[in-house]
Amino acid sequence: MNTSLKGFYFLASGEDGLRSLSTDGVAWLEPVTDREGVLLSHVAFAGGRCVAAGRYGGEQRAYSTSDGVEWEMSKFPVRPYATRVDLLFAEKEKFTAILNDDGASPGTITSADGKAWSDRQDFLEDSKVMRHDAHLRRLARGNDLLVAVGDYGARLVRRGDAKHWQAVPDAKAVDTLIDVAFGNGIFVGGGLHALRMTSEDGLTWTDRVVGEEGEHINAMIFDGKQFVGIGQGATYFSPDGKTWERVPNHNAPTMAKRGGDVYVGVLWPGRILTSKDAITWSETHTFPHHILGLSHGRLGELG
Repeated sequence: MNTSLKGFYFLASGEDGLRSLSTDGVAWLEPVTDREGVLLSHVAFAGGRCVAAGRYGGEQRAYSTSDGVEWEMSKFPVRPYATRVDLLFAEKEKFTAILNDDGASPGTITSADGKAWSDRQDFLEDSKVMRHDAHLRRLARGNDLLVAVGDYGARLVRRGDAKHWQAVPDAKAVDTLIDVAFGNGIFVGGGLHALRMTSEDGLTWTDRVVGEEGEHINAMIFDGKQFVGIGQGATYFSPDGKTWERVPNHNAPTMAKRGGDVYVGVLWPGRILTSKDAITWSETHTFPHHILGLSHGRLGELG
């Protein structure tokens, strides 16, 4: 690969610092790797750049590129061995990482380019509301809100450009959501045992329904018309998060994203799957390393 990339791409990241790009989930560029032990679990696009972040031993580090050719590594300004990255996301042309520290309140760091990172800032109004071992998993944006969901029922909300986030009080561990999506004016979460819930403000959740035991919804996606919950054994479809159609699926992934008109997912140990309907999945590529992160976004300046 000797020319800069521009356009919309899927980026997969994983073990040994693996990074690879694809426009369709079928043809992938020759992967870039780092040393053994580099685990890149988080991927985000912002301002025509993409960042893959994770850890190497006690370090938390990020790899950034604007052209898909040259990658620059940076280290997060955090305590070694005591901090983990929970989420990496884009907002207003910058990257934000949510950090979880052992024995301390969660915090955030930001970067305009994925290379220079700000100092860590506390972000919870009341850190006692959220369990320190509650790992945040996914995030969605809508209604001028950011809503993050995770383990032990953790749900966090930030309005607009506010400095602090609110945590849903008295969250129940049984209400663990793995992913969340926004569409048609509401947030819809999917989680353990086909759990589905809806919210307008990220704090009050209703329309709770569960499905078959073990049929965890690993991805919740809004396709522009309806919500698509991709689970182990079935895919769930709903226009409003209240009424659902359950359709048995085949070979479903444990992580999935949608770009254009195609769904791309991953399965251990490095299998890439694609689907047009989120029901039938075909293996289209295999990497030599396990995939830990997957995203879709714009790379390079368009025009």
